[in-house]
Amino acid sequence: MTTRTSTVRAFEPSHTFNTLTRAGNVVMRPLIRSRMGAHMHDLAVISFTGRKTGRRYAVPVGYQELDGQGLILTAARWKANLRGGADVEVVHHGRTRWVRADLIEEADEVADVYVALLQQLGLKKAMQIGLKIPGDHVPTHDELAQAVDGKRAVIRLGPR
Repeated sequence: MTTRTSTVRAFEPSHTFNTLTRAGNVVMRPLIRSRMGAHMHDLAVISFTGRKTGRRYAVPVGYQELDGQGLILTAARWKANLRGGADVEVVHHGRTRWVRADLIEEADEVADVYVALLQQLGLKKAMQIGLKIPGDHVPTHDELAQAVDGKRAVIRLGPR
């Protein structure tokens, strides 16, 4: 009996990728907040206060919507600041608003979101949501849960 290994993988940023991202964030933060930000549908800036340090963070992020609700998909360590929920400021589509951010880390719940987003976006945009899917293989829920487990999380944005 052979067990099939999933070919779906979560994108895992390298040290070089993280370094380039930090440098790019310096440019992207003011750009997303400017009038140009109204034309950047897939990007946002999320601002929050660190749980332990009290430091204020402003992080450019990829932004998705599912059933009218804002979502941020991330593998970044800063997500820990949102455990248990937090009020955050989001600049998206040229608008600034305060919302409640709820962190979802449980693999089955994260996979549920990824399944729905793949249905909405299609396989060609899988990398946009942090997945590497070879060819035209439509991943199962279990394959997605295995791929994202401990690697990816979802931040659901809702009313405060």
